[in-house]
Amino acid sequence: MRIEPTVGKNLGAKMIVFQILFASCLLIFILWKWKVSYWQRRDIPCIEAKFPFGSIADIVLMRKTIGEVYDEIYYQLGDAPFGGIYRFWWPALFVKDPELIKTVFVKEFPSFHDNDYYVNPDVDPILGLNPFNSKGEKWKYSRGIVTPSLTILKTKMMLPGIRLVCQQMIDYLNSHLGEHLETYELMAKYSTDVVGCSAYGMYGNSFEHPDSTLRQMSSKMFDGSLKGNIALLCALYAPKLGSILKFKILTEEVNEYFVQVVRKAVEQRKDTNTVRDDFLQSLINENNEAEARGEPPVFSDKEMAAHSMTFFLDGFETTAILLGFILYELSLNALPQEKLRQELLKVGTSLDEFEFDKIHEAEYLDRVVMETLRMHPSGTSFARSCTQDITLRSADGREVFVEKGTPVILPMYSVHNDSKYFPNPDVFDPERFTEENKATRPQFSFFPFGGGPRTCPGNKFAMTMVKLAVVAVVLNFSLAPREIPRGKLELDPLNQFFHTAKRGLWVKFDRL
Repeated sequence: MRIEPTVGKNLGAKMIVFQILFASCLLIFILWKWKVSYWQRRDIPCIEAKFPFGSIADIVLMRKTIGEVYDEIYYQLGDAPFGGIYRFWWPALFVKDPELIKTVFVKEFPSFHDNDYYVNPDVDPILGLNPFNSKGEKWKYSRGIVTPSLTILKTKMMLPGIRLVCQQMIDYLNSHLGEHLETYELMAKYSTDVVGCSAYGMYGNSFEHPDSTLRQMSSKMFDGSLKGNIALLCALYAPKLGSILKFKILTEEVNEYFVQVVRKAVEQRKDTNTVRDDFLQSLINENNEAEARGEPPVFSDKEMAAHSMTFFLDGFETTAILLGFILYELSLNALPQEKLRQELLKVGTSLDEFEFDKIHEAEYLDRVVMETLRMHPSGTSFARSCTQDITLRSADGREVFVEKGTPVILPMYSVHNDSKYFPNPDVFDPERFTEENKATRPQFSFFPFGGGPRTCPGNKFAMTMVKLAVVAVVLNFSLAPREIPRGKLELDPLNQFFHTAKRGLWVKFDRL
């Protein structure tokens, strides 16, 4: 009989726990419904949120790439120039109208000067110093360090090193004639070596030594691992969670390698009194000038590694992806391939004949590069954070009030492939980029390098290394695909941030 009160007490305790859980779930549900009615309450077209991921479940669960999910949203919004989406329960503005994109990038830059992407500098100090991740005055400081080494004059001084890597690539292809090679991997070797010599004065020859430490480290930067993808998704959509988990986008192994590279290079140049025309030398010079004035060094070893790594990061991955797609599209399209070859032959048959001005005067070469950037931009979107309340007005007069802190998404891949601006967008047609054709569409229907004050500072350097690589290949080899694709190319959902092919891009190279 004495057990009954205990049973009653246990039952009562369980009921209390159940009621607390029920009330908590109800409160969460009510809060969720309130948060994800943000755009509806403002009468803005929007994509309905689904618990718990909002509008981005396929991104979070790594079923589709960011570009593919945003492309679906782009067309679900119909003719609306903008619309609302939910990243978990946080609202974000999705901008489709090129005139509004221009407003965000250029006209109202003070209201959108920060990228909506956060890397905790305490957790990831090297990547945290990258200008892409920096905010406010820190962005200006980081960009100011990188930009002086990316001028046309500096790029011209780097040409001999780029030509050397091009020749190594030609030798490599000559030893693999008739084979089908994966073009991203081929061009990752090229971009690793070009950026390595331009940033650090390192000549690794990844074609002859594919297992070199530099190539191994570059391949681990964005390796599509689960942990790396979670860290990236946190940086994009859940920065507070990222700070708690302390996941790094770049592993400690990669970070430590580049710190050691910089430390050894600085010591070696000091011991041998060596001066090079590369990015690292510009940082060394600033430290030397400070020392001559009796002041402490401007940059620590870690800061020098971070800024040098900025140069490497910004030039390596995006260049390899773009070049891989250029060769792939040329292999599929024999007429543009031959037209490009004939234009280049008018300049010369040797790489030495392609000086800086000649490279950038080749009009059809530029059109081929731009058309590939349209169809296959390495990164598929931009996102800016609203830094002060503002009302935006689209080209057709519709308005939206944007609160401070609201992310603004600019879906580059979708705009680039919108038939409204580029008829038959799945067709590779470099003629879209004649001056006459460019004049028929809005300026910001094409924005592979962003726009405004935060436009990519390494644009000219990147285009030089891209174009010279294309010259080297097209002058010496004919390109043919392993197979003709049916339908859209399948993208790799485990490479969230970049536009890459799931099954690779396979091309055969034959000597002309």
